[in-house]
Amino acid sequence: MSKLVSGNTYSLKDIFSGENDKIIIPDLQRDYCWGNPYSKDSEDSLVDSFLDSVLSLFKQDPDKDITMGLIYGYYDELKPYHLQLCDGQQRLTTLFLIMGIINRNVNNRYRELLISNFELNEDDKDPHLLYGIRESSLYFLSDLCTHYFLDSKVSFKEIKSQYWFLNSYNQDPTILSILRALETITIRLKDIDALKALGDFLQNHLKFLFYNMNDRQNGEETFVVINTTGEPLSANQNLKPLIILENPDYVRTAIDSNGVEIEHDTANDWEKMETWFWKHRRLNDIDTSTEGMLAFLHCVRVLESVSEADWHHTIDISDDKFPITIKMKSIWDWFCAYKRIYELDYTWLSIPNIIYPDNQTHYTQKDLYSILPAMLYCKNNIDATDVDVQRIYHLFYNMGRYRPVTRSSQNEAIRVPAYRSCQLVNKLPSKDILSLLEVNSFDVDEEKTKLSFICKYKENESQRCHIEELFACAENFKIYAGKISTLVNWSELSIEKLDFFYNKIKELWEEPNCLNKLRRALLAYGVNDYPMQTGYANLTLCSDSEWRDLFEKQGKQIITFINNGRIDDIIASHNDIESPFYPLIHNESYLDFSKDHKIRVHAQGVIELMEKTKASANFLLFHRGQVFEKNMVDMNNWNGFWVWSDGNNSVFYSSCYVYNITLDMRIIGNDYQIVVWIDRCPAKPSIKIETIKSLGFNSVNGEWIYPLISNPIAAKNKFIELTKNLI
Repeated sequence: MSKLVSGNTYSLKDIFSGENDKIIIPDLQRDYCWGNPYSKDSEDSLVDSFLDSVLSLFKQDPDKDITMGLIYGYYDELKPYHLQLCDGQQRLTTLFLIMGIINRNVNNRYRELLISNFELNEDDKDPHLLYGIRESSLYFLSDLCTHYFLDSKVSFKEIKSQYWFLNSYNQDPTILSILRALETITIRLKDIDALKALGDFLQNHLKFLFYNMNDRQNGEETFVVINTTGEPLSANQNLKPLIILENPDYVRTAIDSNGVEIEHDTANDWEKMETWFWKHRRLNDIDTSTEGMLAFLHCVRVLESVSEADWHHTIDISDDKFPITIKMKSIWDWFCAYKRIYELDYTWLSIPNIIYPDNQTHYTQKDLYSILPAMLYCKNNIDATDVDVQRIYHLFYNMGRYRPVTRSSQNEAIRVPAYRSCQLVNKLPSKDILSLLEVNSFDVDEEKTKLSFICKYKENESQRCHIEELFACAENFKIYAGKISTLVNWSELSIEKLDFFYNKIKELWEEPNCLNKLRRALLAYGVNDYPMQTGYANLTLCSDSEWRDLFEKQGKQIITFINNGRIDDIIASHNDIESPFYPLIHNESYLDFSKDHKIRVHAQGVIELMEKTKASANFLLFHRGQVFEKNMVDMNNWNGFWVWSDGNNSVFYSSCYVYNITLDMRIIGNDYQIVVWIDRCPAKPSIKIETIKSLGFNSVNGEWIYPLISNPIAAKNKFIELTKNLI
């Protein structure tokens, strides 16, 4: 047949035809591997999956043409009808084997698809498919075709005992995988009656889109870049010939290292992109150029969308229908912008460098919130410095920490934050990010506060970078989560104050082992609104972003606290034993007990320190400097030591599991009054009145009351003693 033409589709009958036409698997290709099991624990292989797909298509409609994807190749100048295959090896080899098995069972109906008359009768008996990986693979496929595919008398089990099966074949991984594939194919086709119809379907209706790589160099480069997994081509590889065909007039002129002007067409630039993505792939056994390329193409697809409604549709879809109407010039310009932001190092701004997604085909909306405006900025400002680019990316990256970044839901007004961030970039009066202050629609007070501070020092690049670096480091603090306006405002446009407060915040709030000591110092210092209210009866000793709320509410006192001195001295100087927080201030183990840093303040100065904010969690109760543990009573017979408050009075209590007894301990002035109730759980057995009397209780107005106890330690011990003696 004549040579395959780039951009056309061809059936198997077209591909495997001609008297001296050959499909060559060149020496740079990997071994055939689809016959191998997925893993040592599985018997299934890619051949199984491939057969499932092919048979399903055949059953759906045996007369329908199916495009199986794209194959790459180039024609050898010395052998002009030998197509050197760069990608498509695994699929074409598997189909060749399937056709060989079918041919055995239908009286050589498809012999000419396997081998030409000329080769069979007058030449070296080379089939249409040749493996140039090694000589053993080459000879085996020829022997297999003539002695097995064309000879139905030899069974599969007899192959290895045939005279033509050489010992060296047992050492060839391609041959071993082919044998496994043949076994799978033989078993799967054994019970199919319509083998002729299946064979006709395969040879006439399975079609491939062909792309000519023009020469060996292009072919080898493409192979190295995209063909390392042995799996079917991905969407971006199928896209390549379509983009090439759609952009026949694209030319980009560049000057090489020798000062020579060189023209690049669509194929050249696409390969440059693929090569770059190959070099920047994740260093594992799985990724190729495909993963990064898909993430980039999704960015292009979104950026080329016109309206916010279009962005709303495209920004989070995972299919790969890239519009071929997007011109190659735009794709290349976007690639240059993407390449630039991707290769930059952002560590001086305390944010991670960009890397494509690990487990999906496109970036998350949070990622796109900073990537897309940075790409647009680079495209709009080709002469921007690296620092300019880093600043713009950092700004939107940080805003993505605390602002909504996902598109609105379907039942809300259309809103795409990434689209709006790009609109801001388009309105920038200059390359300097500080010019955002001149954009009326830029209404993010947090960032405006920082930019205004930086603006004062914009003429001194060293000072500016120092400020930006401190801001970026502070944004990473857990207590700020990107929002550092309190720190900026405290600094009052002074670099010296910024350095001071930054270092103090880092020293006191960023060292995790220091936080409980800090909490104790704040309690001792008596900062207003500390602990902070978080809900009805609930307060917090602060964690993570709750600190920022405290800074905003009590900034002046926090500044005074920071300026006051060492927190150890603040704790040591606290001597108010009447303070309900006295035990928490002077015993560091209590705050270590509280995992969620939550407390409740009950009536009459009772403090409840919770281990975790769960109803079933453990807690400690404090009153008048004494701690009362939940489990200070026998937990096998009593339900623990609890507190109940009606807003004016607090009552400690515990209920008995065994008897109809509840023991209360009221706070009356500076005294404690223990009361026993014998009627709250009538389903339980009652206790004898004599027992209650013998323990010192007196009946007063229908209540059994123990004499007042003034000392909290004595009251605690008496309560524990009574729980033991009452049962």
